[in-house]
Amino acid sequence: IQYTSGTTGRPKGAMLTHGGWMAALDAEAEALALTPDDVYLGIYPMGHVGISWGIAALKAGATFVVMERFDLEAYLTLTEEYRVTVLAGMPPVIHSLLTSPPGTEERLSSAREIISGGGPLHPEVWKPFHERFDIPIINAYGLSETIVIGTGTAIRAADYPFADRFLSVGHPVGYSEVRIVDSEDPNKILAVGEEGEVALRGPAVALGYWEMKEETEEAFLESGWFLTGDIGFIDTEGRLSITDRKKDMIIMSGWKIYPTEVEDILLRHPAVADAAIFGLPDQRRGEIPVAAVIPKEGGTITEDDIIEYCRSHLAGYKVPRDVIVTNSLPRKNGWKLMRKTLREEYTQRK
Repeated sequence: IQYTSGTTGRPKGAMLTHGGWMAALDAEAEALALTPDDVYLGIYPMGHVGISWGIAALKAGATFVVMERFDLEAYLTLTEEYRVTVLAGMPPVIHSLLTSPPGTEERLSSAREIISGGGPLHPEVWKPFHERFDIPIINAYGLSETIVIGTGTAIRAADYPFADRFLSVGHPVGYSEVRIVDSEDPNKILAVGEEGEVALRGPAVALGYWEMKEETEEAFLESGWFLTGDIGFIDTEGRLSITDRKKDMIIMSGWKIYPTEVEDILLRHPAVADAAIFGLPDQRRGEIPVAAVIPKEGGTITEDDIIEYCRSHLAGYKVPRDVIVTNSLPRKNGWKLMRKTLREEYTQRK
């Protein structure tokens, strides 16, 4: 049993099988093209997603270097010392590398790829990272319920240059199947390019949630498909793109607002280092979007700056109705954005 992170509610125990684990290890090794010559630097929690990536490396005969928690200098030192070829990463880690001092390029010279997952990797981070370091980002998609990418998708190093948008999480891995379904009627399959709920099927999908019958019936269909709760679409080349979490979507006066779309715009602002959008209950409109932004070091930013910038780049209903300027964003294990915590902190302030 592996528990979900609980970022959108109470953690759920995903019941995984030994056969599913074996399929997952093979899928992850294949996605990373691991060989006995590789050295993998792991930073993910070993009680969660980190264990599968690490065992996949060992199963392939590679060396597995473990970090207890991410620290930029230690990360770079270990990469140099062990001549790491495969780096574990996540959006905050990749952002830290991107904003690191000159000379980091040489310290990462042994790396042939870096993994990203656990949240959206915005093009404003992905593209400049690729241009600066020329290290392919293995943008991967999977969940605790699918043993990460045991049943999931990934961009491979061979896909570069795969597109100019730097948005996709790639093609299905191993024996995975992916489809987009109507979030109100999961039996209705949507066409190429249409946004809907992402459904996965494959050997690593969990049997259900431990002692949570109702939640199991909602997410695990009798046909073997697992409803992920993520919103996305499949393009004409069969690549999956994730738009947002279904539970994170904000509905204001009937209009649907996806936080990651607004965050993408905010990250283009020259004075913004990081940003998050969350929904807040509103008596008249149902919900309203609120922004939390971190200014770049040495910079200043105001609520009016953010709202005016959004007005010039977004449809009116997507513009944040309020802005918090802060020096940090709540993240679980240093990587998963906790929108629920943001919402609670905002409510307490008001």
